[in-house]
Amino acid sequence: MRKRKLATVICVSAFLLASCGSPEKKIYKTLEETVSIEKDFESQQKPMAELEEKETEIFNEMMKLGMKQMDKVTELSDKALNNLKKREEYLKKEEKAIAASKKEFEKVKETIPSLEDEPLKEKANQLEQLMAERYDAHVKLSKAYKATIKEDRKLYEMMKNKDLKLEELEQQIAASNKAREQVIEANKEFNEYTKKFNEEKSAFYKEEDLKNAS
Repeated sequence: MRKRKLATVICVSAFLLASCGSPEKKIYKTLEETVSIEKDFESQQKPMAELEEKETEIFNEMMKLGMKQMDKVTELSDKALNNLKKREEYLKKEEKAIAASKKEFEKVKETIPSLEDEPLKEKANQLEQLMAERYDAHVKLSKAYKATIKEDRKLYEMMKNKDLKLEELEQQIAASNKAREQVIEANKEFNEYTKKFNEEKSAFYKEEDLKNAS
């Protein structure tokens, strides 16, 4: 499950560079600092994806073995449970990075009233609203991801029981799959907000460039 990252925008107007104390410059600095902070968030994505892929391989191997080779199934279950634990640790780091990003981004909301140009202020407000929705989408995504880990943990603990009934196993697999579907939907929503925010941020910078070039 890959999440989109915030983009760094290179083009900076001469006005922004020259007007260090202006609200425009303050917003620019906050936006780019937010991108920098979220690098910690981005660094969790590759190891998380690798762990997810590994867990799928473990699960598929368990399904091939069936419940007749309990020693091997138990061994693989423990590996899967350890995998879930590691992903929880990465998720905590991810949530911490997003929380730090949100705290930094609050400065944009505080600075917007100082903008004198009304069209620019409107674009800044749109940026602020999009980012707020993006943060909310990440909360939803994290909640869904935790629910998936919870269901998967039930599944792997259950598979260590030699008296497990097929019906019970199928029900838990269905519960895990349903939780995964919710993660996919939540991740899609988060990525869409990230894409929209990056596009609007570029438009905000270009708007300021155009105004100060005229």
